[in-house]
Amino acid sequence: MRCAPLAILAVAFLFGTCARAQTQKSSAAPTLKVYTRETVVDVSVTDAKGNPVHGLTRDDFTVKEDGKPQPIRSFEEFGASATPQPTRKLPPNVYTNLQPPPAGPALNIILLDGLNMAPPDASAPQQVSQSFTVQARVKEGAEKYLRAMPPGTRVAVLNLTDHLRILQGFTSDPALLRASVDAMQLDMEGHASTVTKGMPPLQIEQLIEQWRTLQNSRNRATLEALNQIAVDFAGVKGKKNLFWFSAGFPTLVLQGDNEQAGLPDYNVDLHRTYALLEAAQIVIYPLGGRTPGMPIVSPTGPFGIITPSSMAYGPVVADEQLSLEQMAEATGGRAFYNSNDLAVLLGKAIAAGSDYYTLSYAPPGTKFDGRHHTIHVELDKPGLHLIYRTEYWAEDPNAIKPSAELSLVKTISPATSSDPEDPEATMQLAMGRAMPSSTDLLFDVEVKPVNPADLPAESAKPVSNGNAPVIFGHLDPKLNGKPLTRYGVTYAIPGKQIAFTTAANNIRHGALEFDIAAYDGDAKLLTSLSQSINLPLTAEQAAQLAHSPFRFFQQLDLPGGALFLRIGVLDRISGKIGTLEIPLVVPKK
Repeated sequence: MRCAPLAILAVAFLFGTCARAQTQKSSAAPTLKVYTRETVVDVSVTDAKGNPVHGLTRDDFTVKEDGKPQPIRSFEEFGASATPQPTRKLPPNVYTNLQPPPAGPALNIILLDGLNMAPPDASAPQQVSQSFTVQARVKEGAEKYLRAMPPGTRVAVLNLTDHLRILQGFTSDPALLRASVDAMQLDMEGHASTVTKGMPPLQIEQLIEQWRTLQNSRNRATLEALNQIAVDFAGVKGKKNLFWFSAGFPTLVLQGDNEQAGLPDYNVDLHRTYALLEAAQIVIYPLGGRTPGMPIVSPTGPFGIITPSSMAYGPVVADEQLSLEQMAEATGGRAFYNSNDLAVLLGKAIAAGSDYYTLSYAPPGTKFDGRHHTIHVELDKPGLHLIYRTEYWAEDPNAIKPSAELSLVKTISPATSSDPEDPEATMQLAMGRAMPSSTDLLFDVEVKPVNPADLPAESAKPVSNGNAPVIFGHLDPKLNGKPLTRYGVTYAIPGKQIAFTTAANNIRHGALEFDIAAYDGDAKLLTSLSQSINLPLTAEQAAQLAHSPFRFFQQLDLPGGALFLRIGVLDRISGKIGTLEIPLVVPKK
C-alpha cells in the first residue's frame, strides 16, 4: 500500500477533535454466502384484468416441490407506494443521501444489452445500420421513461458491450439516470473484433465457422455477465428486478437447433446461472428492443438482413420472442416485446415487478445435488393469475465462481467478520460500486475542487498522533506521477443522529467513520480513504451537538476523467450507515 503524499487531509470542525485514519486495501467482489438451504419464491398475483391483487394471507397459498406440499416458513406482501414526496433543493455541488420514499419495494436494474444487439458481421453496412437503429431506439426509450418515472423509483443502469459496465448505481434521481443512459456505448462489434480482426475475405464455409466462434463468444459472455450481476448484487437484500433490453438470445436459451448449427449445449451453464440468480433473488423481465415489422439480422449465420417479406421472418421473430419468454419464465418474470413505445413497455415491466408476495420454504433435500426440481404455487381463490419461477436446479451458488475480469462491485477493504450483521462488514459492502444508498444515517456533503492556499494554516499539515502519521490514502500505482486535482469533501451530519455512550465520569463517547472511494467507469477502485474519529464530549457539549450539525472535512486528489465517488459515514456506536454515490467529471490537466 502506497501513501499518496499530500493527497488526503481531514479536519473535524467541531470541538477540535483529532482524526485517526486507517489504510484499507481493495478486495475482490463479495462472494455469495448461503447459510441455510432455503427456497425463496416471489409470486405476482393479478386479476382477470391484469391488476395486482393485494391482501392475500399465508393461508391462501399452497406451495409444492416435486408435487409434495411444503410448509411455508416466511411470507410477506410487497406493493408499490403511490405517494410522491417533495424533494429538497440543494445548493450547487451539495448532495444528500436523503432520497424520496421508495415508489416500490423492489430495486430495479436496467441492463442495456448492446452485445446481443450488435451485428454478426461488423463489416456489413446493412447489418451495422440495422443494429445502430435498434440500439439507438433502446437508448431513447430508456431515457424517455426516466424523464417521467414515478418519484422514488430506485434504479441502477448497466451496459453490456465487450464487457459489463455500471453506468449508474441505484438512485431515485432522474437526472443522474438520464445522464447515465446518455453515456451508453453502442456496440457495433459484439466481440467481432476479437474474432475477425485482420482476417482476409472468407468463403462461405469459413464465414459459417467464424459466425459459430462469434456466437459462442457472445453466449459465454452473456452467461458470465448474468453470473456477475447475481454475485455482485447478492449482498443487497430483497427482490431485484432485472429489466433486460435485448434482441433475444435463441442460440443460448433455445437448444433445439444448436447441434445442427454447430454450437454447444448451454443447459448446464444456464442451470448454474439460474441458481445464482435465484440465490440473489433476481427476477428477469426481458424487453424486446425491436419495432414490430423491423428488418432483422439473421441470428443463425452471417447471411445478412431478413425483411418482413421473407418467409424466414416469422420463424426468426418467433424464436427471438420465445427466448425472451423462456428467460423470464426461468426466473419468475415476464417478457415484454412487440411495441413501438419502449418507454411504455419499460413502465409496464417495472409496474409488473413492483407488486408481489415473497414466501419461502425449506426443500426436503439438504444437499446441493444439481438435480432438477419443480415448484407449484396454488391459491384457494379462483380467477387469479400467478407468475413465479416453476423450477430450479439444486446447484450450490458458492461453487460457481464468475470471472474476476467482469467484476462489477468492489469493496474498499476486506471484511473483518463473516457475520452479515457486523457493522464493519456491512459498511464495506455498502461502499461497493453501485450499491443502493444507505439512509439509516442522513447527511449532506459538498464536493468541489479546492485550492490548498485557501485552507487554514493549521489544516495544511497532516493530522498526527505523536510521531505516528495517522492519515493514509490508497492511490492506484498507475496514477503515480499523473496530474491530479484536489477535491474537498465537507460533511454535515445532524448532531441528534450521532449515538453516544456514557462513561463513569459522565463523559459521552461517540465514534464515527468517514469513507471515500473513487471508481472509474469500469468499477475499478482508483483511490480510497477511511478515517475514524472519536468524540469524547462533556454533557454540555453533547447537548449542544444535538441542536447543530457536526461538520467534517476531507481532501482527496483525483485523476482526470469521468469518475464515480462513493461517500459514506458509519456510526460505530449505533451501527447506522449512510452512503451515497455521485458521478464526477474531473477536468484533465
